[in-house]
Amino acid sequence: MMMNVQARRRILICDDETNVIDAYRRILSDLVKADGSHSETALEALAADLFGEEPAALVDPGINEIVYCRQGDEAVAIFEKATSKGEPFAAVFLDVRMPPGIDGVEAARRMRALDPTINIVMVTGYSDHRPAEIAGIVGAQDRLFYLVKPFDADEVRQMATTLVHRWASDIRAADELAGRLQELEQVNRALQASEASALQAARRDPLTGLLNRKGLQEAFDTALCAAGEADGKLSFAYIDLDRFKLVNDVHGHAVGDRFICELGDRIVRATGQDGFVARLGGDEFAVVCTRQEKLDDLLSRLLAVSERPFADANLRLPVSLSIGYCHCDSSRDSLSDAMRRADLALYSAKSAGRGIAQIYDRNLDEEFLRSRTLARDLKTAIEADALHLHYQPLMSADGSRVTGVEALLRWSHPDHGQVSPALFIPIAEQHNLMVELGDWVIGQVIRDIRAWPDIVTSINLSAVQFGNPRFAEDVIELAKAAGISPAVVEFEITETALAGNMIDFSRQVETLCEAGFKLALDDFGSGYASIGYLSQLRFNKLKIDRSFISNLRLKPNAERMIQSIVGLGEAMGLTVTAEGVEEVFQHELLRAAGCDQMQGFLFHRPCSKEDVQRLLDRQRKSDRAA
Repeated sequence: MMMNVQARRRILICDDETNVIDAYRRILSDLVKADGSHSETALEALAADLFGEEPAALVDPGINEIVYCRQGDEAVAIFEKATSKGEPFAAVFLDVRMPPGIDGVEAARRMRALDPTINIVMVTGYSDHRPAEIAGIVGAQDRLFYLVKPFDADEVRQMATTLVHRWASDIRAADELAGRLQELEQVNRALQASEASALQAARRDPLTGLLNRKGLQEAFDTALCAAGEADGKLSFAYIDLDRFKLVNDVHGHAVGDRFICELGDRIVRATGQDGFVARLGGDEFAVVCTRQEKLDDLLSRLLAVSERPFADANLRLPVSLSIGYCHCDSSRDSLSDAMRRADLALYSAKSAGRGIAQIYDRNLDEEFLRSRTLARDLKTAIEADALHLHYQPLMSADGSRVTGVEALLRWSHPDHGQVSPALFIPIAEQHNLMVELGDWVIGQVIRDIRAWPDIVTSINLSAVQFGNPRFAEDVIELAKAAGISPAVVEFEITETALAGNMIDFSRQVETLCEAGFKLALDDFGSGYASIGYLSQLRFNKLKIDRSFISNLRLKPNAERMIQSIVGLGEAMGLTVTAEGVEEVFQHELLRAAGCDQMQGFLFHRPCSKEDVQRLLDRQRKSDRAA
């Protein structure tokens, strides 16, 4: 046991001869200072030379106590007791032969076992052991010394003083090393804490504090293993906020970040003890349900998150989310499998109208492959300018004159023939092609309408197109470059597209209206807060949803609904267009109700640019003849 340098410096001397013990007493008596004080002697100076230090720099070399005994067994017992009490000896002088007990070599071996660092002096007069043999038994040759009888007094004093110096220096070095080790241990603990913190941070999303992908992987693996042991299952839900990009684009990333944090908190509260939550990036979250019997309740709570709008200062933004989920088999599924299936279910949920939870079905894999293939082909068609437009005429109330046309996109696939817009438009939305597709349509319409500048051409817009902050400015520049008056271009926006995006649309729509473009609300009455939209945006026209027209023969109140819509349009100074007119009685009823425009197969089917030109040429000739 190492002691502080202030420990008492003690020497143990063992010899069976009384006269030898007396000789030790005479030689060493003046070195013993009970209080540790001393005066430098020639021997101490010699010890200083041996250690390469100035005497003043040495630890106090004074000897505090010398213990004498006569037998090896007694010496070992004294040594053991002192060691156990934390009062070790600086050095031990042992006579090699001490009959009748154990000899000095055995005593030294036992002491070395108790304290491997003890300095031992073997005192020999004659011996049955050679030094090499003694060293082999006792060990630690660098702490094993020899003194030959009859010994010289100065030699004994030098040996005692030097070994006390060495012992004190060793203790000082050990104390310094222990202090340094303590410092290193503190540093190591700090590093371990820092590493643990870094490992924790590596598993957490820095914005929300939720698990990130790495953390989700570890938590999912743990939960899947636990489910396997319990013969249970997990469910994985993929959550996506609808049209979140528009929040960042319109209100900035600071608002978007607060939006994400608030939604993360709501999802965590909704999940409760039934699972755990992760943020996968952007506006995507994942929920792992660990209690299968609670899954339906959990999904209901998650969908309810969107019932309350996000409030921030003077902003109130609607919250809309879609969920795709799947069940996980602990014996074969991985996180990547679960994410893939839930992602397909999420696409299905968005296609079904958003704001719902959709479970994965095997058929979704085939649909996804077809969708991905068509998306690839559609992108190629856009780049190769292989799409084309048809235009459906809009007629005057009496059905005699073409007063406008609506641009309708068509795609003739090289292998599948004509692909319905009802199929490829959702695919374009799912695969982020709507901006490219919309730009192509607007560019083509601007080129085509130079052939009929005397009527209004309508273009359908997608909500996604407004995700470009410069959308309105780009359209204005495009029309100006083509020499087209904004007054002959009308943009149609559906109620569905407006739902949840009123704030996002308003700035750009206002810019378009200020430039002279017209604005129509399409599919009016399809179930959203249409009157509110009409009062907030500068619409010129509303188009009655075709479902009201088709129900004229089937539902008794359909006619009254149309009359109410027409009355609203008149009160707000809007043109009212009825679309989907296919029968004469519908035309007559709608005309009597006061509709301003008619559109439908009863009058004209969608036709090519050339057909529109021929139709308008005949109309112009007729006007001139009249």
